[in-house]
Amino acid sequence: MKSTDVLKHMQEDAEDIQRFIQDCDYERFVAEPMIRKAVCMSLINIGELTKSLSTAYKARHPEIPWRNIAGLRDVTAHKYHTLNLDVIWAVATIEIPKLKEFINHALE
Repeated sequence: MKSTDVLKHMQEDAEDIQRFIQDCDYERFVAEPMIRKAVCMSLINIGELTKSLSTAYKARHPEIPWRNIAGLRDVTAHKYHTLNLDVIWAVATIEIPKLKEFINHALE
């Protein structure tokens, strides 16, 4: 898969996460399993897609924590019930907007 295709899919998942938490605060995020699970599924997708990007592409963009993104995918997929929801919330509200900004710029 071409890097632009991978980035477009990542962009879709990032936008999904932003929609899922659009009218949400941390307390609601913690209280509503459907929102948490939707966010986590999109994080899994983003992490898996990250693994599809070439090593060369990732090396050209060291400002993105590719290894952490892929690692979060693994933890979210395999240890879902032990996730630190503070971390997931921070990723969704702080890191996903940064990643989306990078992707939007990269696709221009």
